[in-house]
Amino acid sequence: MRIPIAARALRLGVHHVARTRGKTVVVANKASYLIEEGGVTSLGRLHGSRPMALCAAEGKAFYGEYRSNPERSAVHVFGLDFDNKVWVPVWRFQGVRHVHGVFYDPYGKAFWVTTGDSDEESAIWRTDDQFSSVKKVVGGSQQLRAVQLLFTEDHVYFGSDAPDESNHIYRMDREGSKVERLCPVDSSVFYGCKVGNHLVFSTAVEPSSVNTGWEAEVWHSLDGESWTRLPVHEVFSVWSGPFSSGI
Repeated sequence: MRIPIAARALRLGVHHVARTRGKTVVVANKASYLIEEGGVTSLGRLHGSRPMALCAAEGKAFYGEYRSNPERSAVHVFGLDFDNKVWVPVWRFQGVRHVHGVFYDPYGKAFWVTTGDSDEESAIWRTDDQFSSVKKVVGGSQQLRAVQLLFTEDHVYFGSDAPDESNHIYRMDREGSKVERLCPVDSSVFYGCKVGNHLVFSTAVEPSSVNTGWEAEVWHSLDGESWTRLPVHEVFSVWSGPFSSGI
């Protein structure tokens, strides 16, 4: 990892950091660690390859199993047993390729899950009881193949991850009864964040016959309705401005 070009080629590094109630969970390469007041504890290797997201909230920590899975075997959401310092499966998905991410909704006090990849495997799920049960909210198309979810008091925001279709930023109500297409983007949306009233999504570079762009994009909104693609110099200027106090 001290050789930047090698770290980049092998995707080595610290990939996720999440904190809840004085405890910090770190994903580095394919391993995970727990940082507490008493020191650092290795939690061992993760199931699957490196997860696309790590969630920690309400004294809980979760990640979704992400691997190629051509055979379509069962995949799981894993929760951290903080007492025994071990990851345990808390939910099992059948009929999906992999879990894209687990995300916490601070307004609805619920955890949400995104899955992919085919139309029938692509869905957004919600649990209101910390994975004692899981409900499918929406799914069934590439436009509902999401990775990152962002939350406001009234809406859930996501971008589509559709390599062979045009992609868009969406918002929906928490029951999934109304899904609004807000803004076209040039490629799949993998990551995003919310700081204060700022909503931000970024796109990946995955050129296809439909998504022909060779530039990663950053899209920003203050009201959730009007979205603007930020030029690179504005990304750094905004990041050092209103976002800096929340990072």
